[in-house]
Parts: sequence; C-alpha cells; structure tokens
Amino acid sequence: MDEPRQSLIDRMTERLSPPAAPMRTPDMPAIDWRWAAALIGLIALGPVLTIGGAKMLERDALATAARVQAEAAPRIAAAAQDHDARELLRAAVRRPTASVWLDRVAAALPAEARVARMTQAADGAVELEITAPDPDPVRTALRRDPAFAGFREAGQRRAGALILIRYRRAA
Repeated sequence: MDEPRQSLIDRMTERLSPPAAPMRTPDMPAIDWRWAAALIGLIALGPVLTIGGAKMLERDALATAARVQAEAAPRIAAAAQDHDARELLRAAVRRPTASVWLDRVAAALPAEARVARMTQAADGAVELEITAPDPDPVRTALRRDPAFAGFREAGQRRAGALILIRYRRAA
C-alpha cells in the first residue's frame, strides 16, 4: 500500500518551520566607530547650521526694516496729516450749512414762531433756539419735516411773553 498523503496544512507547516540545524550567520565586518560618529555629527550639524543661518537672516531683515521705517516715517506722517485734512474738508462740505438749516426751519415753522439763535459747531452739531407763544405747534411742525428727525428738544424757558425752545442735533 501507498503511504498516506500529507494534508495541505502538514505540507505548509513543513515548509514554513525552521530547519532542524540552525543556519550559520555570516561574520559581520568590524565597524569603524569614528566614521559612524562623524556621520551622526554631520547629520546633527545640518539643523544647527540652518537655525543659525535663519537667526542671522532675521537679524539682517529686522535691521533693514527698522532703517526703511525710519526713512519712511516723515512721508507716512505727512500722508496721515493730508488724509485727516481731506476727511475734515469732506465732512464740512457734506453737511448742510447754517443758511440751509435756517431756510428749512423758516419753511417748517408756524407764522408766529421765530428763530432766536442758531449755532453750528465745527464738528457739525447744530443748536436752534426758537421763540413762540405756544411750543406745541413748533414741535408738531418740526416733527412733520424729516430733515429735523435728528433734532432733540434740549429744554425750554419763558422769555417774556414768549417761550424759548432749544433743539440740538449731534454731529
């Protein structure tokens, strides 16, 4: 009779198992530790030199930036003053003048009311003082006109037979 056939697992186990006699490892050549230490030092020296070079470049860039900033400071200050002056003029031109406010008030007020005083500050704030025998028609007339929406009553007092009403509008 034939001998029994080995199973697939038996054959795999036989192929993958280590040989009965240990294999002899080849002799390694002697390592010269001086060359290894030199190689390790060279590898470590790369980042150190990179950091040192970056510090030198940073110092040079900061010195250049400080020099350029010192040279440009007068021009930057002049440009800032020019910008501020232009903004002041732009704001002055855009806001209505005192004569425009007086015309609007004259058109809106009832016949018995009069403008006693009007001031306009440099920042654009307007203050009106209106005299009238009765303040209610003045309030109603100013509320009807949308141009006076920003005005707030700042007080009133008796001025002889009339009542003086003060209105303010912030800039």
